[in-house]
This record gives sequence, structure tokens and C-alpha cells, in this order.
Amino acid sequence: YTAAKLLRWSIERFRESKQGPMLARASEVFYGLTAGAFKKLAVDYESEPLKLSGQRATGELVDIEGMSEGTRDQLYLALRLAALELHLQQTAPLPFIADDLFINYDDSRARAGLAALARLSEMTQVIFLSHHAHLVPVAQSIFGDDLHVVNLS
Repeated sequence: YTAAKLLRWSIERFRESKQGPMLARASEVFYGLTAGAFKKLAVDYESEPLKLSGQRATGELVDIEGMSEGTRDQLYLALRLAALELHLQQTAPLPFIADDLFINYDDSRARAGLAALARLSEMTQVIFLSHHAHLVPVAQSIFGDDLHVVNLS
């Protein structure tokens, strides 16, 4: 019993220390998008199929189904941005076009999302389309003079 428990513990420690770059980066982005509500993403290697969860600062694991719609949107954005960042390290950059990414976000979540896009804009051009005028001052506070706003009438 003790040997089996020690083996499981060792395997889990190895998985945590050697987790893929995509999961590690997605965890960092998700942490920022959720303002620290989730400290990292975790994969349950025992379930079939594998299951992705968010781990709260308290250690509690929250399945995707247990997350709010806004938090799920943040998770999917974190995964997309992490994949894109890894892709950009190996290929020529193409513009990233985002159309109303923050439709289910409140203002603080939108601010965190725009901050994540600002980090991405250091690697490639980011084009953000939105019909939410209240996001313009938020974006201006994050991007500063690097932001170019085009109003379509």
C-alpha cells in the first residue's frame, strides 16, 4: 500500500514538473485572466478521456462543467493564446484577429483579457473588433499610444 501510494505521488510530481509548455503557458494566462482565482490548470491523467480542470488557490479542482460561462470563456482564451504563442515561436507571425472576445466578460475580466492581448501584441499584430464602445477607454489604459482605434459608422 505504501509503495503504491509513493509511486502515485512520484508520478504526479513528475507530471507537474514536466508538464507541457502549452499547459504551463495556458496556466499562466488563465491565472492572469481570472485575477488569481485559479492558480493553474491541471490534467487528470487517471480519467478516460483525460480531464482538464482549474485549480483554485485553495487547491480545490474545478471541472470545466463547474465553471461559470465567463470563466469557461477565459479558459478557452487562455488555451488559444498559449497555443498561438507557442506557434509564433516557430513561424512567421500573422495578425491575430479577435471579434468580440469579451462578450461574456465583466469590466474587470475584459481588462484582464485586454492585458493578455497586449502581451500577445508584443509577438504579433492584434486586431480587436468590438461594438462595445465602453471597452475603448479600458483598452487605451492598457495599450497607451500603441492603440489605434478605428470607428466604423
